[in-house]
Amino acid sequence: MNLNKSIVINWHVTEICNYDCKHCFAKWGRQHEIWNDVNQIEHIIKGITHHVETTNMSPKHFRLNIVGGEPIMSPDNLWNVVKTANDYSVDVSMITNGSQLEVIRPFAHMISQVGISIDSFKHETNLKIGRVCNGKTLSFQEINEKIKFVQETNPKLKIKINTVVNKYNFSERMLPSIMTLNHNKWKILRQMPFGDNKGISDFMFYSFIRNNYRESDRANESCEITIEDNNAMTESYLMISPDGRLFQNGNTSYSYSRPLTEVSFTEALSDIKFDESKFDGRYDGSFTQQASNSMEKFFKLAPESCFESMFDYL
Repeated sequence: MNLNKSIVINWHVTEICNYDCKHCFAKWGRQHEIWNDVNQIEHIIKGITHHVETTNMSPKHFRLNIVGGEPIMSPDNLWNVVKTANDYSVDVSMITNGSQLEVIRPFAHMISQVGISIDSFKHETNLKIGRVCNGKTLSFQEINEKIKFVQETNPKLKIKINTVVNKYNFSERMLPSIMTLNHNKWKILRQMPFGDNKGISDFMFYSFIRNNYRESDRANESCEITIEDNNAMTESYLMISPDGRLFQNGNTSYSYSRPLTEVSFTEALSDIKFDESKFDGRYDGSFTQQASNSMEKFFKLAPESCFESMFDYL
């Protein structure tokens, strides 16, 4: 790993979630979750910090991204992870479905970025996807209010929107609504094939890009839009499973390292495949450009029209 780069670790702390998204790949068969033990939380964070320090990387370049499931469903455990990471001067971010975002308001000042998973603003679409709890889905207005509420205690809190393109939302145009949210980044991801789930077609993925990735609609120039196809998402993330092992997504299954509670982070890292160049590509814009170019080629577009929406021709 390039010693001059930051390192981002996605810790999937729990599989428990109040939603049941059909395309979710965060499935482990209810593994033992080590974040129930404060001592093990500290052991994991201390181990990663030691790896960063011994490879001449500054702790400020290490970001721990807390992922689920839905981490906010266990607020005490979430607080323990955030507090411990802060005790070790580790930058903290998290991913949430946003339904209980207000819970983190008291300690939002200890978090640098919150990623909110939003696949649609339509109630019917969210029902089909499984983004629903007790018959209730999250509306655009609710998301907008929750973001503002949390940013009251941390005005510098960065907001990232994650959207997984799937068979239920591929024809939707979300960009106009997305751009009215106070956010810094919108990441568009292609649904990953996993297990019996075969993913989506090129037509579906490129249709969503065609309808949403248009430079002229980006009113907020400080907001970044990135795109990740399945290839960009494979062996390009560093991830920890709920039971404390590094894991990697392959074609349709996971591969695991030895437990971080038993070996060092450096040793565990040697157990999995990690493509540093693909990690870089997720942050330097290369994969976004590749996806845009592929979309243009797929729909046989002239270069000057590549960011025009299909809706312009209706």
